[in-house]
Amino acid sequence: MSRVRKGLWVLLTGILLSVLVGSGLVFWLLWTSAELGSAYSAKLLASGVFVENRTPESIRLQELGFIPRLHYAIDHENKTVTAWTAPRYKKTAVYREGLGVALALDGNIDALKRKARPSLIPDLGALAQEPWPTGDAPTGRPRPAGIDEVKLTMAVDRMFEEPNSWYKRRTRAVIVLYDDEIVAERYADGFGPDQRFPAWSMSKSVLHALYGIAVRQGKVSVEDLAPVPLWRQDKGDARAAITIDMLLRMSSGLKYNEFDFVPPTDLTTMLFLRSGAANYAMCAPLIHAPDTAWSYSSATANILSWILRQAYGDDAYYALPYKELFRKIGMRSAVIEADASGTLVFSSFLFATARDYARFGLLYMHDGVWQGERILPEGWVKYARTATPTAPHHEYGAHWWLPSDKDRARASDRGTPLPEDMFFAQGFEGQNIFVIPSRKVVVVRLGLAYFAAALPYDYVPDILAALPKPD
Repeated sequence: MSRVRKGLWVLLTGILLSVLVGSGLVFWLLWTSAELGSAYSAKLLASGVFVENRTPESIRLQELGFIPRLHYAIDHENKTVTAWTAPRYKKTAVYREGLGVALALDGNIDALKRKARPSLIPDLGALAQEPWPTGDAPTGRPRPAGIDEVKLTMAVDRMFEEPNSWYKRRTRAVIVLYDDEIVAERYADGFGPDQRFPAWSMSKSVLHALYGIAVRQGKVSVEDLAPVPLWRQDKGDARAAITIDMLLRMSSGLKYNEFDFVPPTDLTTMLFLRSGAANYAMCAPLIHAPDTAWSYSSATANILSWILRQAYGDDAYYALPYKELFRKIGMRSAVIEADASGTLVFSSFLFATARDYARFGLLYMHDGVWQGERILPEGWVKYARTATPTAPHHEYGAHWWLPSDKDRARASDRGTPLPEDMFFAQGFEGQNIFVIPSRKVVVVRLGLAYFAAALPYDYVPDILAALPKPD
């Protein structure tokens, strides 16, 4: 092939890929599995309607707009959603009070409903009357001095702009905290302060907090070998050497590819085609010796959730996030869903308001102390934001992300270096909680960014430029 013809072929291929991305057909390719598309749609519709309190039409149009030939039926009385992209692949998702939504993959809806725990989630509505940050009442303190109000407004407005018609940001909520106060808050049309938003993988950072509480209570130690019986059935099983620390740092060595995008993937199979996410994850073989390679993994987060379940027993396990974390810091909207096996899906299925995510970020900004009470053990936040040695670009700590070497270099090239102590929770479709203790700043960004993920060098420097610098 001549250079001219080769160049033309590359150009045409690039144009075709751009058209596919821009039109959303890439997502159609991701979900060509009719069974997976049906399960995914049923789960998102059920959580959207019964947990987020959104209309099914909005979810179909926005979250599920890329799935062709989607049909669904909602039973509001029994709180179920059945969805299908082909009649033979109908899947039903069931809402269970206290435990959220799970897929009835075996068709036994009644068995799932019997697992409901209607008294599990406490009524924390009274907390709203308390002053911020535990509640939403004014603190009585004056607005922090030294804020460039024009710059701050412009920085937040830019987060809602759509500079590229193909790679849309679809920002839905932004909150900026400075010196413990909300100094900026904005929502897209149709969303507001009382709206629950999906955390997706930000759920993992909340699981990190629960592990801190479990360590403080003496239930587990990060040095413990992961107590997975399957890994101890054979004497020569090298998985027996995996520790809780390795699972939190995602250096277990287990075979799992988070970023395989040809369905059905490890991730989508685990979350939408199996009744027990942790059981699926624990069956993975090793592809690296434990603690020798880093690989981002939703699978190991679900193993960690299962381990907590064994350590506490079901009643205390289900109560743990609500009693020891959400109640104490005022996260009164937070809901974490369990799968059909009953294990809380801490890789992906937490829902809360933007203000509650901001509260969680504030807990970490203050080293795990809330209004004078130590919630997390001393040093636990430092553990979260200490780079994992096996992470190739120093981009990950323990269930929290760090700006990678590439992020830092790119920001420096722009003349806006990122603070050394910045760390963040991150989730699918661009969910973020940025924590910057040295600047007394927490930034929450929530949305539906299919391709334009919200990266730290894109908008955090604009926000920091509007806020006072430390003395």
